[in-house]
Amino acid sequence: MKKTFLLGYFLLLISTAFSQGITFESTIEAAFQKAKASGKMVFVECYSPHCPICMGLEPTLKNAEVGKFYNQNFVNYKLNVEDAKQVAFLNKKKIFLPGFPLFFFFDSNQNLLHSTDPINTPKDLIKQAQTALDPNQQVAGFWKKYQAGDRDINMMVSLAYFLRIKQDTIRNKQVANDLYSVYPKNQLGDKTSWAIMKKCIMDLYNGFSQFWLNNIAIGAKYEADEGHPGQEGNALGRLLQLEIFSPQANTYSLAKVKQLKQYMNLLGVGQYATANTWQIECPALLREQGKDVAFNFLKGLIKAQTQPQLLVYYVTFYNNTFPDGQFAPEVRSWLSSARPQLKSEQEIANLNYESARLYKKSGDLANAKKDLAAAQTSIIAAKAKVTDPNLKNVVVSIENNINKLAGELK
Repeated sequence: MKKTFLLGYFLLLISTAFSQGITFESTIEAAFQKAKASGKMVFVECYSPHCPICMGLEPTLKNAEVGKFYNQNFVNYKLNVEDAKQVAFLNKKKIFLPGFPLFFFFDSNQNLLHSTDPINTPKDLIKQAQTALDPNQQVAGFWKKYQAGDRDINMMVSLAYFLRIKQDTIRNKQVANDLYSVYPKNQLGDKTSWAIMKKCIMDLYNGFSQFWLNNIAIGAKYEADEGHPGQEGNALGRLLQLEIFSPQANTYSLAKVKQLKQYMNLLGVGQYATANTWQIECPALLREQGKDVAFNFLKGLIKAQTQPQLLVYYVTFYNNTFPDGQFAPEVRSWLSSARPQLKSEQEIANLNYESARLYKKSGDLANAKKDLAAAQTSIIAAKAKVTDPNLKNVVVSIENNINKLAGELK
């Protein structure tokens, strides 16, 4: 009787172990250490504890067959996208999360080999894992296929999405442009095209983006059908934001800036147009209409501005953008307004640094050196006080700028 009981208890333990689904490691570091030792890949589920789709995935992750396959073939880790310490791994690898849940598959050296949006059935989760294990189907290898001339639509969709996740803008744009060139133009208004624009495109001037900017009402219907009414502008707004804050935007003509503002109107956010485009509009005015017009535009922006950090930032912009110190006396008044409101040593150091630059721009080297000395004193005090790692980085950046200017003023 006792033996029978023990045998039954042992079988119960085995049954329980195999019904627990995927076993996840406690830390990402432990997962990769275990992967190194075992020669396995690392599976990372990116999720949010407040995401209904993520919560709906949980029973499937706990499925016995799913658990058996993943535990045998991978070392597994659950990454909470709301935990900054866990997200730090993705930031370090320069991996962008366009949404969640999202599955990543790494080799033991932390190289991202495959990514996929999970399909919530046991059969599909196992199939997606099998795909990740196959070197011929891993998305990381699709770039070689693309370089070899493969222009299969599904392959390029997967590759463009993967390159967006890896923040490889140059390659993404190249693949996305070729994807548009082979995509059937009579199907541009379908749901697949809308999904491609949302997930794969990083370029406002890609054919998919341009089509949907002019057909946003169709996108609105698709979003409503999927239970996301009013969300149709998010993806296009993201592309618009990427364009406005891209390095090349600093060289745009006034006509192109005007076009970006028109796009903002199309998306229903025209009231924020100038606030988002002024940093590219002012240089365009400077190039095309001269210093007086550009400076009057800049003055108009700060007429009612009292926030000290922004006042200093406008001075930084003037120092970086305008060719000389013609308007320096008026710009200096912005620093005078900001100075009494600043409390931290690093902010005071930065203000003195910008003041020194402004004097240098005007040819007043004596006062430039005086303010630079004040900046050096403040940054030393800041270094002695700061403990927050993020603020330490700010202090180091300001100190580097100060040291560079000191070299120029010798």
